[in-house]
Amino acid sequence: MKTSLELTAENFTRITNDTNGNPRYYLPIYLAGESAVRKIGGAKYRGKKYGPRWVFQSYALQGEIDYLNTSA
Repeated sequence: MKTSLELTAENFTRITNDTNGNPRYYLPIYLAGESAVRKIGGAKYRGKKYGPRWVFQSYALQGEIDYLNTSA
């Protein structure tokens, strides 16, 4: 699902690190399609605190944003 909305860093929310100390971010599920998010290692957020979202780890958030903005 591609939207005309260009993603920015403000669309992502930093959450606690994973068990290995890697930074994690989540993104509302309606802002990016499943195939694009899965290619960058994303998974569905299964917790109840934030609602339906994609969650992934990244040390280079801007690179992930650029990829999601150019993917179909």
